[in-house]
Amino acid sequence: MGRPYACTGDPPPRYEPLTVDTSAGATRRGRATSRWPFDPARFGFYYGWVVVVAGTLGMIASVPGQTAGVSVFTDHLTDSTGLTRLQLSIAYLIGTGSSGFLLPRGGRAIDRHGARVVAWSATMGLAGVLVGFSFVGPMNAVVGIVVLSVGFGFLRFTGQGLLTLSSRTMIAQWFDRRRGLVSSVAGTFMSFAFAASPVLLLALIDLGGFRWAWRLLAVVLAVAVGSMIVLLYRNTPESCGLVIDGGLADPDDDRPVIVGTDEDLTREAAIRDVRFWAIVAPIAALSATSTALTFHIVDFGAEIGLTDDEIVRIFLPIALVSVPVTLVGGWLVDIVSPLLIAAAMSVAQLVMYFAVGRLDTPAFAVVAIVAWGVSQGCFGPLTSAALPRLFGRRHLGSIAGLQMSALVIGSAVGPALFALVKSIAGSYQAALWISMAVPALGLVLGAAAHRSGPRGRDVSAAS
Repeated sequence: MGRPYACTGDPPPRYEPLTVDTSAGATRRGRATSRWPFDPARFGFYYGWVVVVAGTLGMIASVPGQTAGVSVFTDHLTDSTGLTRLQLSIAYLIGTGSSGFLLPRGGRAIDRHGARVVAWSATMGLAGVLVGFSFVGPMNAVVGIVVLSVGFGFLRFTGQGLLTLSSRTMIAQWFDRRRGLVSSVAGTFMSFAFAASPVLLLALIDLGGFRWAWRLLAVVLAVAVGSMIVLLYRNTPESCGLVIDGGLADPDDDRPVIVGTDEDLTREAAIRDVRFWAIVAPIAALSATSTALTFHIVDFGAEIGLTDDEIVRIFLPIALVSVPVTLVGGWLVDIVSPLLIAAAMSVAQLVMYFAVGRLDTPAFAVVAIVAWGVSQGCFGPLTSAALPRLFGRRHLGSIAGLQMSALVIGSAVGPALFALVKSIAGSYQAALWISMAVPALGLVLGAAAHRSGPRGRDVSAAS
């Protein structure tokens, strides 16, 4: 059955064949590497379940490179370097934006070298960056912005970017029929860990100071997380002599290890597919706006007449709404088109951006919290299961890397945009209206993809 191609009037994409060494010796060596230090095929159950646990722990380990992990150290950075909060924000913007532009290369590295190699390298890099940050001292404004921009760039590239991307991609490679549900369960644990991380990191800082906390995290990453990745991470079931979703491959088969099918889209073909942008638009918008609101939450609350305690209380109910939505969304993405989930996320964001500026009114507060929770709940299934469902597994790292790039760049631009609008208009309300443009565009793109003509089956059905 033919593949759907959503850009009406364009010729079907040319699929890039996978280039592999077809010699039996090369195939055996590749499988031997995947079976070190133990053979996953010898387990009495499907090794994909181990991959889920290990990949989830890997994503949680990226916390020091995420906004939640950086935010608790910002005051210590301004005090130790002498930079103002604005100067620190500029460095954060430059570093985060730069890392976003580098992430597509990281995605291609996952396709070429595998998730285990990339995740281990990212973990070692993240540990090294944390050690470097622990030695920062007084600097003038120009030097400080340059140094911290480079530091934030590596911090975000290794933590928020590569470690998260490689772990998430690895989980997606091991499941087909239950990919959405499995990825959403992993995302749920990740969300709870991220919510708890500021409290735990603050406790570490109180215990031994911010420099000691960063160095301790670096040791844990290099020793514990690095060892776990080497021991438990595996790139694909095929490389371990297994069949996706369970079962053993023919042990005497000396043919090269091939992931996915020849119908799987390349990164270039995915870029030309309107469905890719219909998925990316709402999650990039949420990444930008939720990061901006979180970054400016105290000032935003003061603008609408809420105290610090009152405004920060919204995050717990948002999490309580997002968790069941994530699980339901993960179940749905396995049985309905991901475009429907992307459309639901876009609509929820439009409602959220309208209502969140009126949080001082109880009725609007409820609407804003529910809409924000629904948007956040759709985020996980669309970043983990939607891409392999629509575009296949062969070039998943490259395609997911481009998606992650959009998210990271959005998280860099959002806080700066809100700050700029506040400085010009004197209020964040205009920034919320501007933010509506991207999810609205996502709805238009989703409708265009839906009207593009007869649709074939998803790639995952044939993988």
